[in-house]
Amino acid sequence: MSESTLTRLANLQQPAVIRRLGPADLQAYKTLRDEALRLYPEAFTSDHESQRLRTPESYLGRLGLNEPLGGSFLLGAFVKENGREHLVGSVGLERDTRNKTRHISRLIGLMVLPAHTGHGTGSALVHACVGAARKATGLQLIVLSVTASSDGVLRLYERAGFRRCGLLPRVVRLVDARGEHYFDRAQMLLTL
Repeated sequence: MSESTLTRLANLQQPAVIRRLGPADLQAYKTLRDEALRLYPEAFTSDHESQRLRTPESYLGRLGLNEPLGGSFLLGAFVKENGREHLVGSVGLERDTRNKTRHISRLIGLMVLPAHTGHGTGSALVHACVGAARKATGLQLIVLSVTASSDGVLRLYERAGFRRCGLLPRVVRLVDARGEHYFDRAQMLLTL
């Protein structure tokens, strides 16, 4: 997506439409994810260099199509321009498959293109994710991990009802020309 397209999309006054992603959305999801990993390396435990080599189809499992109880899915935030939908944000939920922990899902990969931050898209995605999680059979808890220095994202999760329950120091390690940089991860949870 070109910078001029992103700028035009950001200037739209309509709110993003949130919906569950399907197989036809995987290319758009991969493009969004690759861009988020490139722009915000400290925010994700996955790295851009290795993840950009993945195919769109490699994300099929994240759609939760084989999860009979619910609690696994990807949601996308879409805006329309010239009659076409554009994916500008996404969030996922992955339900644990082990018997003792089937009551838990992990919120993963909240991402919003820079031109759409500050307009409520991230908040809408998280609220839709929690709403969909409440419909899953037997799901009781959502957990997540977020970069501890990301104050705005922490507040977004807190407004959605999550609370901090721990801190993992030095989880994300980035190496660049200036040396090594470490980022702590705040652990958060929401009881459904």
